[in-house]
Amino acid sequence: MGKTKKPIDWAAIERDYTKTSLPVRELARWYNCDEKAIRLRARAGGWLRPGQENSAAPPQAPQPLDTLVAPIMERLREMAPDEPAQTPDIVERTRRVVMRLVDELEAVTGRRGELAELIDEALAGKDNVKQRASLQKALSLSDRAMVAKNLALATKTLAEAHAPAGKKAAAAEDARSAGLGSDWGDDLAGPAARPN
Repeated sequence: MGKTKKPIDWAAIERDYTKTSLPVRELARWYNCDEKAIRLRARAGGWLRPGQENSAAPPQAPQPLDTLVAPIMERLREMAPDEPAQTPDIVERTRRVVMRLVDELEAVTGRRGELAELIDEALAGKDNVKQRASLQKALSLSDRAMVAKNLALATKTLAEAHAPAGKKAAAAEDARSAGLGSDWGDDLAGPAARPN
């Protein structure tokens, strides 16, 4: 027959936890229970060690969100220009940001080996696999290719947004009328309109 385990006297543990300065490890050994169980029970029950009664500040009621956000919004309004930005201004500012990003991508690509060595030096002797992997991923070809693709798309979008509407319409008309007046006729017409 196996020994029956004696039930844990949680009332006595709470009393000793809150009234004495015995370490939790000693309490666990004395009451023949797990140290972690005592810590969990103490946290759940809000037990305080001697001397903690004064240091524990009463919980404050949360502030309403609008009182936290109002000063931030006021500051943003003060920083905002008096007149809204016009499309050409936005396009130019965005173009400058894209050009800075292109410069950064060029620097990373041109000095990839040096940056990889710096990462290895900075993390030498440290066992932080996640940090090393994330830093090396930033140097990877796939990440740099994705940045280049996004920059190309942004540049194309900026060019289209900056082009005057008449220019776009003229380009569309040129595309529609391509081949008219030639021996080939309208390239967009059906097969019957094309010569063999």
